[in-house]
Amino acid sequence: MFKTQNWSKSTLSAVRFTVLLAILLSCFGVAQEETWVSGEVSSDLNAPFNFTGWEGPGEVEKWTMTFDEFFAANYPNVQQVGNTGVAWPDYWTTLPAQLSGGAPIDLVWMHDSRVQTFANNEWLLPLDDYLTQFPIPGWPDKFVPSQVAAFNYEGKQYAIPYDWAPGGLYINADLFAAEGIEIPTEDWTWDELLAAAQKLTKDTDGDGQVDQWGISNLASVGTGPGIIYWVVKSFGGDYWNEKITESRMNEEGTCAAMQFLGDLIWEYEVMPTADAVAATGFGPELLFANGKVAMHFALNDTASRFAELIADDFNWTVAPTPTGPAGRFQFVGGSAFAIPSTATQPQLTYELIRYTISNPEVLPRTADMGSAYTSHLDYTGFVLPQDSPIRDAYEQTFAVLGERDGVFPQYHPKFLEWESSVFVSVFDRLWTGEERDASVLCQEAHDLTNALLQE
Repeated sequence: MFKTQNWSKSTLSAVRFTVLLAILLSCFGVAQEETWVSGEVSSDLNAPFNFTGWEGPGEVEKWTMTFDEFFAANYPNVQQVGNTGVAWPDYWTTLPAQLSGGAPIDLVWMHDSRVQTFANNEWLLPLDDYLTQFPIPGWPDKFVPSQVAAFNYEGKQYAIPYDWAPGGLYINADLFAAEGIEIPTEDWTWDELLAAAQKLTKDTDGDGQVDQWGISNLASVGTGPGIIYWVVKSFGGDYWNEKITESRMNEEGTCAAMQFLGDLIWEYEVMPTADAVAATGFGPELLFANGKVAMHFALNDTASRFAELIADDFNWTVAPTPTGPAGRFQFVGGSAFAIPSTATQPQLTYELIRYTISNPEVLPRTADMGSAYTSHLDYTGFVLPQDSPIRDAYEQTFAVLGERDGVFPQYHPKFLEWESSVFVSVFDRLWTGEERDASVLCQEAHDLTNALLQE
């Protein structure tokens, strides 16, 4: 691990000189070009650099392009070994096993719902010493405050956020227009969403099978608790109390939210089952991109993929998620880069993270390629081209309402275990139709949650 006392006297003198020079140049109004390496790693380093993450083709390129540029300019002999596009559920089962076993992974994608678990198990390095000795430009004042805090555990920073991700509805505007339905607003209720979804769900070819659905991707097999927490809150429910000592899984609001989501699939048949999606040969995103879904729930960064997939096939836009009986809430979350405790090149990794999330020559491209709100606040305006036809709707749906109504569960070190062993295990039976009474499953989840929290 990188520590202050490991710095040589000559290195400390150089750092002090650099800081003094920066102050003097600032006083005389002279701009200083940012230095992206610390001098602690030899430019001739010849070693593998291992990294892993869940983002795959269509998303990971905005990072790998930056990685390529960084290494070519600073460490041309380093060999990048990437393992990306790991399926989300697989990532969170394999990565703990890898790190527990000492796998030499230098950089990992980290999520705000997982960092407490990883930090508590000492699978990640705290970054405070790095931040002190080689500060990230603008940190932390120029970064989304909630995301900075999200990756801080027990007073230590364990990851550097690279984005801020609100959720919303993607709308097939042509299908809406054909039925005379107005594009949803933030005042839309769940009842209005259901009524619209029922009108928009059709058997278009007359074979007796639905082949156009009103809505997709709100809940399905494997859906985690974080992604639908905003639905639970909108019905007045929650997962546990503020102290995270007692379950609230069996409360009326929580059960009502789960029942509504299940009913969209089984009672009203306006949201496709996992089997129905698989039968089309498409995934949920391609189902929408091929005009088979009128409303698709997804995060803001999905826009870049839809822009490419849909092209001019039909008119589409984005719109806010509904307001529930308990008010309006909206999914928000975010991801970050972290350094595992097993990293063989931690200082090099930190330099790469610093370059990737604060370089003004890189961030506009990152935002544009991924339709991503960067964690750096100065570059949120690059999230879409200025002439994008959905730009205004995108900003209102994701940025404005996400900041106002965004909500996420109280994450804690047992969350990862609870998600897989309790939430997904229990509620997958609702999404598959094995059990259609949500109150039965909520009581089961309630008992299991209390048992886990009180261990």
